[in-house]
Amino acid sequence: MARRTVQYEPLPPSDPLLRQQLNGLRSAIVRKPPFCQGLAPLSVDDLVLFYGKGPNARRINLLNASNEELQHLAETCDPATFGLDQQDVYDETYRKAGKLDRTDFALVDFSPDAVGLLDEVRNELLIEGLAQSARIRAELYKLNVYGPGSFFKAHVDTPRSELMFGSLVIVFPTSHEGGALVLRQDKEGSNASEKKPSEDMKDDSGASEKDEWTFDSSALPSSVVQTESAVSPARAVGYVAFYSDVEHEVLPVRSGYRVTVTYNLFYERESTSSRDNGSLVPRSVPMNEQTFRNTFKALLDDPTFLPTGGKLLFTFLHQYPLPKGAKESKAALKDVGSRLKGSDAVIMKVVQEFELQAKLGIVYRDVPEYGDVTYVLCDRVVPLEGREVWRESLSDHLQECCKATVLNPDPRWAALYERSAQVHWIATTPWQFNSNKETFMAHGNEATLSHTYWRISMLVRVGAAGSRATVVVKSTETPETK
Repeated sequence: MARRTVQYEPLPPSDPLLRQQLNGLRSAIVRKPPFCQGLAPLSVDDLVLFYGKGPNARRINLLNASNEELQHLAETCDPATFGLDQQDVYDETYRKAGKLDRTDFALVDFSPDAVGLLDEVRNELLIEGLAQSARIRAELYKLNVYGPGSFFKAHVDTPRSELMFGSLVIVFPTSHEGGALVLRQDKEGSNASEKKPSEDMKDDSGASEKDEWTFDSSALPSSVVQTESAVSPARAVGYVAFYSDVEHEVLPVRSGYRVTVTYNLFYERESTSSRDNGSLVPRSVPMNEQTFRNTFKALLDDPTFLPTGGKLLFTFLHQYPLPKGAKESKAALKDVGSRLKGSDAVIMKVVQEFELQAKLGIVYRDVPEYGDVTYVLCDRVVPLEGREVWRESLSDHLQECCKATVLNPDPRWAALYERSAQVHWIATTPWQFNSNKETFMAHGNEATLSHTYWRISMLVRVGAAGSRATVVVKSTETPETK
């Protein structure tokens, strides 16, 4: 039997009108840049850092540090490692920098919350969807020093919890050239061929096209600013906050010292009822949200769009951290809906407004040596690490262990599956799925812990024309009120 050619992208519908309608909906998913940046003013004249590993700590004022002081700070640091397939690796061909753990330094009179950066992150990064009202916190992670020749190639930040959504990097006003932070994300509408999961964070010629943004800390305002009365030291730090699944790298520093402190950004674990929603300032509706809402509503109002109803499968742009265990990940996956990022959050918000039944899941792609490629939707992470040889196909295993749903099976064999669904796929970037191996990051800032990133999809059920809503509302009537 000849090996079949693998079809990596699900085939579009044969109906030209439906294909046009779905393409219009796909084009209406407009994303904003996955970061926010700027300068944070300080209310102090000094920004003092204490650092050291022994009993004798040193002191440095990062607002006017000399080159000799910065060199000593760099020499005190340990060589920075990075995570590669669950191991901490030291390799100066991939990362060359110094680091201090949070136990080895302390900043005086500085915190992201005190200078208003958490409000800035919430208002700029989380303005879309349902998370704008969420409580967030910043957890101090590490101090890094990039001296001449230092760099960090493309990577993503290691997920430490399903509540982690981003990273906040504070760049101090130390004199340096180079060391720009470059953020990258798959370009919308790119037709590049699919990458394997282990290649997602690599920087090679085979990678898909990417949008790119640059935060150049060396171009921040100089160490002095002109006021009405006199020249005084600049009292500000640069910052950039971005979603933690976004690929980024630090370009080589040509001269001077680039000094940063990184915070991990988390949602607070709390119930909705405990939030102080009364203190929130009403937000304006982002333009991309209104665009998607208007386009989707026009389709739902059109009787030619899925006239008898149907299912849409939205493949989300971002990746989300989930626990590795099946039981824990199933519970965590249900909660992801309230913590979606960017355009993913917009989709969820509008789907809920239109009262469409939605279910989050993880799509696996089973690529057998012979036979057809099968796509399977699961409601949890299925541990597959180390299982290279299967007595049964991956899709059969997933159906047996977690009652998974086979997507778009050949109509001739659909009756053989206990659970199957015909869906119309909606995605804005190259098709990327979880394969028959557990998804590990290739390069991160630390070895993988208890969580890994996963691509998540949302299955949406649309009712027939004239009765689109599919959310079942439980009746609150009692026999006495009927």
